[in-house]
Amino acid sequence: MNKTIVIFLLGIFSVQAVSGQLSFTQKRQRDKTLNEGISLILKGNYEMASAKLTECIEMDSTFAPAYMQRGRILIEWGAISDALADLDRAIRLDPGLGEAYFYKGYLLYGEDSTGTDAVLFEKAIQNGFQDPWAYYFRGLVKMREGRFGMAVNDFSEAIDRKVDFALAYHERAGVRRRMGDLQGALFDYRTALDYQPHYPNALNNMGSVKILLGDYEGAIADFTTALSQDPGLYIALNNRGYARYFLGDLEGAIQDLDAAITMQSDFPIARLNKSSVLVKQNQIEPALSLLGSAIEEHPDETLLYLNRGLVRELTGDLDGACEDWHMAKELGSEKADEYLMECNNN
Repeated sequence: MNKTIVIFLLGIFSVQAVSGQLSFTQKRQRDKTLNEGISLILKGNYEMASAKLTECIEMDSTFAPAYMQRGRILIEWGAISDALADLDRAIRLDPGLGEAYFYKGYLLYGEDSTGTDAVLFEKAIQNGFQDPWAYYFRGLVKMREGRFGMAVNDFSEAIDRKVDFALAYHERAGVRRRMGDLQGALFDYRTALDYQPHYPNALNNMGSVKILLGDYEGAIADFTTALSQDPGLYIALNNRGYARYFLGDLEGAIQDLDAAITMQSDFPIARLNKSSVLVKQNQIEPALSLLGSAIEEHPDETLLYLNRGLVRELTGDLDGACEDWHMAKELGSEKADEYLMECNNN
């Protein structure tokens, strides 16, 4: 966010009172100033809000809520280290301030491989910050950890607290899909779209579930709507091409896959899918050439080796096929073992 960061420095002669020394009138003024700052945050007037919160801190240097609210503003400005400093100060001053844990977890989410964010979301909820967003982010952490049942529970809790929480429905749908509950996933994607009709990612993902259910025509309709909302959604082009392939519309599939490749050249799956269409059209050499170029650019993509092995097998080149399958296995593909059985039998 391109905002100018305003730094409010305390004057060298300013006197900072601690809360225990404040009179009743001073505490009322401090609390009034805090509420004015929060009101300005809600209006999006961050500069004036920051000034109010800094004024509040000058009145009482031990007032944790003021540091926490100023940390929120610094997050908006992208001043991450300053935001963390304010949030850490708020937590030190008041270890029971759940909201401060939440905002610190929000800052660290996806950036800290140590799992600190997981602990922070737990502490936020344990310390009374039971906002829907707290459960949503804790659900994301559980999903990342592979604890899918607990993730579903957190997304459900977020939805219970905010019935129109489209993002929570969307993420719960993704977890349900991973757990094999395709109908549950379909319900959640549809509900997310009921509350947020302009949601191309939800449309794309709903179409992917329909493919798994064998509803290719319904999937194509979803991908087409997603593309009307976001013409740059190359994954939807790839997926629509995949669905058209299964309906026998090979030319339509090639058009979509070529468009996806043009839009996002660094996306090997579209070239992999196009190679399958080319094989269906008996264009074996172009398929091998396409897979070869994709492997040169993405030498760690196991699916490319698996598929090239299958195409090589079609040409009678079993040695070449086995070489590809061995490479896929070396890269960690468990699927390769199924194909390598044929190599071991020859």
